[in-house]
Amino acid sequence: MPKISIIIPVYNTSKYLRECLDSVLAQTFTDIEIICINDGSTDNSLDILHEYERFDQRIKVIDIENQGVCVARSIGIDSAKSELIFQLDSDDIIAPTALEKMYSHFMAGDGDIITCRVMMFGKKLGELKLQKPTKLNMAKDNCLVNAALLRKSDFLECGGYSEDYKLALEDYDLWLNLLFEHNKKIYRIPEILFYYRIKDKSESRNWQHRDEHIRLVKNMYSKHRHIKWYLYINFVIKQIRKVARFFFRIQDNKVKILKIPVFRLKKYDCVISIGAACFVPDALKHLKVRKFSGPFDWMYGSSVETRLKCVYDEFNNYFDYEDFEYLEVNKDNGKAIYKNKKTGIVYNHDFEPGDFNKTFPPVAEKYKRRTKRMIDHLLTDNRVLLVFAEFMNIGNVDEIIKIIDDLNYKYPADIDFLYINNNKNIKLGDFTAPRRISKNVIYSEYYYYKFPDETTTARKITEQIVKKVMKTSI
Repeated sequence: MPKISIIIPVYNTSKYLRECLDSVLAQTFTDIEIICINDGSTDNSLDILHEYERFDQRIKVIDIENQGVCVARSIGIDSAKSELIFQLDSDDIIAPTALEKMYSHFMAGDGDIITCRVMMFGKKLGELKLQKPTKLNMAKDNCLVNAALLRKSDFLECGGYSEDYKLALEDYDLWLNLLFEHNKKIYRIPEILFYYRIKDKSESRNWQHRDEHIRLVKNMYSKHRHIKWYLYINFVIKQIRKVARFFFRIQDNKVKILKIPVFRLKKYDCVISIGAACFVPDALKHLKVRKFSGPFDWMYGSSVETRLKCVYDEFNNYFDYEDFEYLEVNKDNGKAIYKNKKTGIVYNHDFEPGDFNKTFPPVAEKYKRRTKRMIDHLLTDNRVLLVFAEFMNIGNVDEIIKIIDDLNYKYPADIDFLYINNNKNIKLGDFTAPRRISKNVIYSEYYYYKFPDETTTARKITEQIVKKVMKTSI
């Protein structure tokens, strides 16, 4: 019996269907069945489904007359062999690790309904900002998408989809039923694992039934009797906030009372060094602003792009035993120098000379702890500053901006990147004023070249630049 049944209703989505199915077949969690319900499609969707059914035995195709998405989903769920179901629209896609991570959180008891952060694509790009799915927030608006992992028995116990909402809002009604009437717990994974396609208005079911949508919202508030109390609480909170904002507000990183600044807030929750100059962690430590110095001291000679891509990939496949080859002994510290053949990264700080079988495990464990702390900060902190100081004048600014944008899509933290670049035309001890060159990239220049003669001076310059960024609105 499969551990997860994926339910995919299909109606005239042939131009998107392959992309959807490919994303499901690419899952790292493979113990699944994929039930595709062709809801009377008039294009070649059914042909595509049969093609994939022949290709992979986990795919089961059910062909029915057109009865609407609610009926199609319900038929698919009734046919599911697994106790866990995951619903996916045939024009959307999921990340390769989506089911693996959702299943892990479900088995850990984090919630009865497991969801995730959502990225839009198609006619509109960017993260779909949804409030935390608490009862208070769910009462005023739907904070979930239909792509969520839940028990089949919970779905059936609450009556499944209501006939009253077969044209629109069927998933919102289901969530309210599970949340308010059956007291189920929702957990959202703080990662983007689901990609929601934004289509032309003519293709959008919500747009086609927009008038019905308004009527159903009013009906929903009458149906779920507990909602009115939460709506009342929301109304009271809104009024209190209006009054409070008149007297008290946070603006430009300052607390203001009647528009008069009285206190400066901490601008960043966490400041992390990603190298490359060895004095950067010391500079942050001296300023007492760092939570974490960064796991990058081993990435000898690697560019800023490589380091940022490591962060984006959560350091997966960057520290595999079989990828290492021995180079030589580091004359400066007596350590063994190894190179990762896949990434080209050179490790020159932590390996003891001798038997690699014995020296690798403790070093690997060390960096596993360090990288986990860093990823945890990006997942749990609100604002994070990454600091990189060059001394070899390398790095493509356009590529850096792109990767930082990608990082801000991937992680919930608001991530700024301070890029301090070496410039020989600047007098030693001086630096250019930090300036924001994109939404999340701050740029400054200094001159540092001789190691170790100018290390102390360079550290002081870095302290000044970071202090300026921490205290000034840039």
